[in-house]
Amino acid sequence: MFKKIFLSISLFILFIPVHSVAQAEPIPKIKVAFIRNDDLWIKAGNKEHRITNGEYIRYPKWSHDGNWIAYLKSINSSFHNSELWLYNLNMEKHFMVKEGVNNNFQWAPGQNKMGFLVNQDLFVLNTEPSKHFLVTQLTKNIANFSWLPNGSGFLTSAKENKQLNSDIILSKILLRSDRQKPVFMHFYTVPVGENEIVAGTSQFKWSNDQQWISFILNPSASLSADSNTLCLVSADGRNFQHVDEMLDYQEWLQWAPTKSFLGYIGGFGREANINKQGKLVRVPSIHNELLTPKGYVDRDLSWKNDRIIYVSRSKEFKQADLNKRPLPSLYEIDISTFRNKQITNPAKHEGDFAPQFFHGQLLWVRTDTQTANIFVSRTDNMKEIAWIKNLTVASAYYSKWDWEEVFNLYNGKEA
Repeated sequence: MFKKIFLSISLFILFIPVHSVAQAEPIPKIKVAFIRNDDLWIKAGNKEHRITNGEYIRYPKWSHDGNWIAYLKSINSSFHNSELWLYNLNMEKHFMVKEGVNNNFQWAPGQNKMGFLVNQDLFVLNTEPSKHFLVTQLTKNIANFSWLPNGSGFLTSAKENKQLNSDIILSKILLRSDRQKPVFMHFYTVPVGENEIVAGTSQFKWSNDQQWISFILNPSASLSADSNTLCLVSADGRNFQHVDEMLDYQEWLQWAPTKSFLGYIGGFGREANINKQGKLVRVPSIHNELLTPKGYVDRDLSWKNDRIIYVSRSKEFKQADLNKRPLPSLYEIDISTFRNKQITNPAKHEGDFAPQFFHGQLLWVRTDTQTANIFVSRTDNMKEIAWIKNLTVASAYYSKWDWEEVFNLYNGKEA
């Protein structure tokens, strides 16, 4: 009898730690702004907080210090005449900035300033308390823009004239004090051939050493759906290169954390699950190295460090119905050996998208296309935690989901 009792107690004790370990994974040291049921929420660690109630919110974006979240508010999914709003976490207040803003609104590096476009007019917003939300229009007829890496101003693109084959002019706008006019400087002219059509560019992304700038040249709206041109220009404006063909998804274009290695997803055609290959360019060489094995497609990518890339990868089925094609899993690629390793195994009807690495943890979206959750795991053990449930499913275009619509990871100090 004593042996049976002892055995029962032993088994009970053995069972408890196993269960506890499964439940006691460390709370992620991550802070995210996300959309649930069209409202804005924040989650840090295990605490969730709803910010809006009964609104239609998209594209949350953290300021560099984590004290502000910018977002778009609209009446419905059409997003015609959408409004740019700010939320201050310390004051717990919302501030309306301007109507008619598209989703290209950007916080300055290291400053609580924001650039945004209304139609093709470029504005800058200063949120410092002494400035009383000063909004200044800088220039008109801008196709696109990005902040300079030091936050001193902008790099912009614009058509030279209204002709479809006119050149694209890249310019720098240097900001000075609020009472001084900004300085406009020509940076580079992208030549457009007589038989070419180029309507504008994407935003701009700098290599970590700030020696190279990557961007995408866009033809007309209809042509841009199937093919755009990835380009590189040196920071001194002396070296310009056409690199490859890709879709106009800026999240498919990522520089390595410290090296001048450019990872991207190339390929022709609007369908995100056909003919999309992960590739690597080690600048200044423009020779691309293929990362995707034959028979597969890569659908998102993110760097862990200068050696490891995470991709969202699925099998390629060209003949199947668009909605019946396989959904992806996450893979880890070592670019020094080109070893590919599958690291997630979602259910057959689910897929893993939008991987992001932060402080030893990997975050991604898992969806069955009708519902979505944010998962997180330490990369040293890949023990998955369903961290945020009931994320609003982002809009999709030919199997490409715009997950930036519905969540934004704060990349500053740990939560």
